[in-house]
Amino acid sequence: MSKIHTAAEEILGKISFDDYKKPTPAAKPLSRRNQKKTKLTLYLTEEEERLFDAIYIERLKTQKKTDRSALFAEAIRLLYAKEVRQ
Repeated sequence: MSKIHTAAEEILGKISFDDYKKPTPAAKPLSRRNQKKTKLTLYLTEEEERLFDAIYIERLKTQKKTDRSALFAEAIRLLYAKEVRQ
C-alpha cells in the first residue's frame, strides 16, 4: 500500500458519522395540502349537486382559495362531529 492510501484509511478510521444526528425540524401539523389524499367518486342527485354548487359559489365569492375537495372534506368533518362526537 502507498503512504497516501494508508493515511487515507487512517483518517477514515478516525472519522465517524455514526454519532452524527441530522437536525430535525420542529414538528408542524401537516396542512391539508401536504397530507396524503384518496380519490373518491360520488353519486349525487341533481338537487344535491345544485346545492353543493351553490355552497361552492358562495365560498368563491367570500374566499379566494376554495376547491370542491376542501369543501367536501369540511362537510365530512362537520357531519362526523354531529353524528359521532355528539
